[in-house]
Amino acid sequence: MDVILQKPVKRWTWADLQSSYRFWGLVFYFTAVVASQYLFNAYSALYIRQAADLPISMIGIAVGLQQVGMLFGALLAWMASRMKSYFLLYLFSGLYFSGLFLFCFHTSNPFLIMAGEVLIGMGLGAIMLIVPAFIAGAVGSVEAFVLSFGLMVILKTVFGSAMMAVSGWLLDMERLFSSPGYFFTLLSVPVIIGTLLLLPLKAGLFHCEPPVRQALPQPVKYRDPAVTFLLFLVPFYNIYWLVKIHGEIRNYTQSATLLTPRGAGWSAFVTALLTPVIFSTLNDNLRTIIESHGQTARYKTWLIILFAFLLPPVSAALIQSQMNEINGNLANSDAFSTPLTPRHTHET
Repeated sequence: MDVILQKPVKRWTWADLQSSYRFWGLVFYFTAVVASQYLFNAYSALYIRQAADLPISMIGIAVGLQQVGMLFGALLAWMASRMKSYFLLYLFSGLYFSGLFLFCFHTSNPFLIMAGEVLIGMGLGAIMLIVPAFIAGAVGSVEAFVLSFGLMVILKTVFGSAMMAVSGWLLDMERLFSSPGYFFTLLSVPVIIGTLLLLPLKAGLFHCEPPVRQALPQPVKYRDPAVTFLLFLVPFYNIYWLVKIHGEIRNYTQSATLLTPRGAGWSAFVTALLTPVIFSTLNDNLRTIIESHGQTARYKTWLIILFAFLLPPVSAALIQSQMNEINGNLANSDAFSTPLTPRHTHET
């Protein structure tokens, strides 16, 4: 009996994820849902109190049922995790919309209000679990699990706080509590936009090999670490520096863990939250290059990560110092006399 061996699917790296619209589409979708959720949680009790004049006890029960719905949402997320597709996200959005519709337009019926809260909870619970799970599963490591869930928690906190800060200034409160259509539209538009951003995603999501990324080496340039530190304090210089150094390091390695120059710039522009991850990957690769030539790398990656959180310009200066060392010590060696060509990196 012949045995057919299946070739294992190549795992994605964080660089593959950050260079792919599949990752950013999920992140933007999650952020849009979070924005809607915070507005709903902030004003739903006041809205239902004004629109239906329900007792506080009934409102409390309705709010509690949203948490019950989230438990069912966890089961839905488990179902989605078994499918090699993101299509169930449309169902989760539909549950959320249906719940909003019942809540906003049927305030005279307490049972429909409660049903709406359950549906809202189901949609939210499923989305908030499955999106980071999709991302963590692409890489398949404990580090990816921590990073993906940590990123989503930070986005939830940051964007939720921002929505709370500006909503009181921007919203027409009188209209908010008197017009079901206004409240429904306010809550629905972010999720509609986020759901539309899912349309360009590939059906297989991350259950396939990452597409090939091309990144040609760029000419190396000496930069004084002290000047790098000072310039890093200038707005947007961090984006320029990350683009340049990700191009220059490819003269010495084509590791699939590295972002492309464009991917590095885009990541730094969209969210500074990923900067410590980018710095850690850069330093890991610099250390590998240095140590592979019998030399000792000066800066541990944990130190780079620490400064990336406390004072990012210090991390940039330390990384630039190591890059200068590589350029000075290795650029003239036989192994690096000719720039490398792209081999096994990926990008959509």
